[in-house]
Amino acid sequence: MTSTAPRRHVVLGDVPALAAKRDTAEYRAARQMAKLEIALGRAVYQRRTALGISQRELAKRAGMTQPAISRLEAGGGGVPTLAVLDRLGRALGVRFAVTVGDPGDETTAPGDVLALTG
Repeated sequence: MTSTAPRRHVVLGDVPALAAKRDTAEYRAARQMAKLEIALGRAVYQRRTALGISQRELAKRAGMTQPAISRLEAGGGGVPTLAVLDRLGRALGVRFAVTVGDPGDETTAPGDVLALTG
């Protein structure tokens, strides 16, 4: 016999334990990393489609697999290594600029930026 009682939907923000967890530095860092992964995936997808090439072709040019390109474009699989970013950049005909840290951090003066070029 099935129950006809209405389901109770819980808004996760209303759960005190989850709300407290969102206030941690670890949570904020993980959220920021996820945003970076999504932004990178979007940028790769937009450049690849602007070039009119398939995921398979990009993978071949970058020395990767098509599923790896798919995961990257979907914002999953973590942030790639600098070596992978270099290969992707060459395959897409672009250079990636990597900035580490909070761009709004007022403790870093404009001249206190270390640029690495290869």
